[in-house]
Amino acid sequence: MRKWLRITIVVFSGLIGLLLLLWLALAFYIHTHKAYILKQISDQLNERLHGGELTIAELEPALVQSFPDVSVSLKDVSVKDSLWSRHKHELVKVSRLFVQVNTLALLRKQLDIKRISLQKGTIYLYTDASGYTNTSVLKKNDEQVKSTQGSSTNADITRLNLEHVRFVMDNQLKGKSFDFDVSRLRGSLLTNDSGWTAKVDMDLKVNSFAFNTEKGSFLKDKNLSTDLELHFNTKKKILDIPQQLLRIDDKQDLSVGANFSFADDRAFTIHIIAEKASLAHVSTMLTPNIKERLDSIHMEKPLDAECVIKGGLADKGTPLLKVIWKTKDNSVTTRGLELTECSFGGSYSNDWVPGKGHGDENSIISLYDLNTRCFSIPVTADTVHIANLQYPVLTGYFRADFPLTDLNADGPFNFTGGTAKANLFYKGGIQAVDTIRPYLKGTVEVLHGALAYTPRNLQFTDCNAKLDFTGQDLYLENISVQTARSKLFMAGSVLNITNLFFTAPEKLQLAWKVHSPILDLNEFSSFLARRGKVVQRKATARKKMTRITSQLDVMLNACNVNLNVSLDKLIYQRFIAQQVKADLSLTQTDIRLNQIALSHAGGTIQLSGNLIQNGNNNRFKINTDINNVHVDQLFYAFNDFGMQTLNSKNLRGILSAKANISGNIYDNGKVAPKSLYGTMGFELKQGALVHVSQLEDIGNIAFRKRDMGNITFENVKNKLTIQGDKVLVPPMQINSSVLYMDVSGVYGMTSGTDLYIDVPLRNPKKDEDIDDKEIKKKRRTRGIVLHLHATDDGNGKVKIKLGSKKKEEGKDVTN
Repeated sequence: MRKWLRITIVVFSGLIGLLLLLWLALAFYIHTHKAYILKQISDQLNERLHGGELTIAELEPALVQSFPDVSVSLKDVSVKDSLWSRHKHELVKVSRLFVQVNTLALLRKQLDIKRISLQKGTIYLYTDASGYTNTSVLKKNDEQVKSTQGSSTNADITRLNLEHVRFVMDNQLKGKSFDFDVSRLRGSLLTNDSGWTAKVDMDLKVNSFAFNTEKGSFLKDKNLSTDLELHFNTKKKILDIPQQLLRIDDKQDLSVGANFSFADDRAFTIHIIAEKASLAHVSTMLTPNIKERLDSIHMEKPLDAECVIKGGLADKGTPLLKVIWKTKDNSVTTRGLELTECSFGGSYSNDWVPGKGHGDENSIISLYDLNTRCFSIPVTADTVHIANLQYPVLTGYFRADFPLTDLNADGPFNFTGGTAKANLFYKGGIQAVDTIRPYLKGTVEVLHGALAYTPRNLQFTDCNAKLDFTGQDLYLENISVQTARSKLFMAGSVLNITNLFFTAPEKLQLAWKVHSPILDLNEFSSFLARRGKVVQRKATARKKMTRITSQLDVMLNACNVNLNVSLDKLIYQRFIAQQVKADLSLTQTDIRLNQIALSHAGGTIQLSGNLIQNGNNNRFKINTDINNVHVDQLFYAFNDFGMQTLNSKNLRGILSAKANISGNIYDNGKVAPKSLYGTMGFELKQGALVHVSQLEDIGNIAFRKRDMGNITFENVKNKLTIQGDKVLVPPMQINSSVLYMDVSGVYGMTSGTDLYIDVPLRNPKKDEDIDDKEIKKKRRTRGIVLHLHATDDGNGKVKIKLGSKKKEEGKDVTN
């Protein structure tokens, strides 16, 4: 080995050996002077206390802890203020406290503490409701300050370590609570001309970060990791934390900066920047009242956000909180609302009206430059506000221009063509349970629409409409609809729709006016049946069902409709009418015919009544006033009222009648057999029976010289009672051109005919020249009177035989 290398090794080994001897000597010194050193430490720490009590259970040297310096380990260290017995919160309570001292200073019998490390304990800064704080134990009086000036034992602690220490700031007076479990903290302090600079590397868990304990904590149960640099200006008393990285739960990186003033204003500002932050994760960092509202919102993509918190360290209550954010091409889902391709900027502030506090009622959310698709409908809005988060009120002006096919879901309407344009201002609640009266103003225009109304299986084309919202009311204007055989022009209104649409649709009244040059009711026969249900086709379609679309179906089913109709021509099966005027009311189960007037068959018809919808078989009641109607056309229009032996081809004359009839009608528009009941009083003028087979049969037997194929008669009056398929005919005189007739009994529409017909054989032509009605009445029964009995033969045909009602009644009495 070379000489210089050997010498170097010897010198270096000697120095190390000397250093070890010195270090061992110091360790021996500490071990033999524990009482003295413990007193030195206690005295120096007590110099920083004002009253209270400092206790240290034991002191031991910690040789390896800070070699080549020397550390001492203080076990079970406790600092209590003078009122500890009342509030029970020790300022410091740790199981072990390491104190690193300067070796050279110790050799000079001076104590210079370079670093303090605390393990497994609690630092609890407590302030009660009166303003008293246990940190008062750290305040020194003037004499203590003077006595410590220039003292050689005044330590300059430049490093602080914490391991598994709970740090708490509990301010009952201001309602603030900051509680952290510090698993690891390494801090160093460097003084300079303006103050000091500290560097802190730490991992901790947030138990509470509450500026207002009533509102709850930010960052509750979050794990934080950071390496901070802090600057304190002694003259200005300002602690400044530049923007630095803070990692939360190993998931989200935040850029955090802060500024705290310990001068008279005691103000603070915290600035947080988050890039590509998940809304679901961000909401877990906020207070429960804000989190509760954000939890109802789901965003598929992250957003960029920036938050500023401002307040006073001495202020009570919630500090000012402002948040701004932006997102692009996101998907947002909330209660009853689905937004896709969503881009917007936004902000939140709990200082909506300055000076009104920072609670939910003074908070506001604003959205800017909103561009989205709401259930496939493109919607834009410059600014949208949601104010007062305690009772949220949404305000915004919304615009949309889209094809009607974008509206298709599993709702009552299925669009196949056309466009819509909407310009709407809305102010009102956003929740289903809101009691805030909504306000909606603006228009929706529909052009050249084509659609199917699925509950009634109706097809419409060339649909045009304007919906004018005026606040709480809706006016429907310039509506035109084309079907295969009808053209409709409509207008209407729904009062108080914005208030009752969701809450009580059954209270809504839809006033509707309809005009048409021609209306074929055969196309609308589905209205006779109960309204069909909207069936969801598949799971994917159910996801697109909107609250508004489904509620529109509920409203149309539940609301009451007052319908005013004016038709130039009306067609229903065989029935054709002109100049129809109708006033109808539609409820969930009823169609009420308040008043209908029309021209038909050369006369007029007025009627009223109601129809109770009950699926395939619907109950109706009709009151009819018929004036001067051609009876053959009337019978043809109503399918001969179900009669088989007498039809429109057999009848002539001008009919006037009053009828009160009830019955059942199928959903295809046909009258249910044997369902008709009621009365009908009639007067038939210029009447004639043409080719009635039963009468022609009588003529072939008894009146061969009379024209039984064309029987004309004078005015005929009677009041008939209808019971099912039977017509009860009170005694009635018929004076015809071929014979006289007295008729009474029962006429069966399908079967069950039991008519008694007295036919004087006297030829009426013999009495044509007699003007005196009394003489004519006496002479009509002169001569032979033929008593006939018309009965059903059991096969649906009427059989006529000789028989008198009196004789039949006599037989019954004898028997």
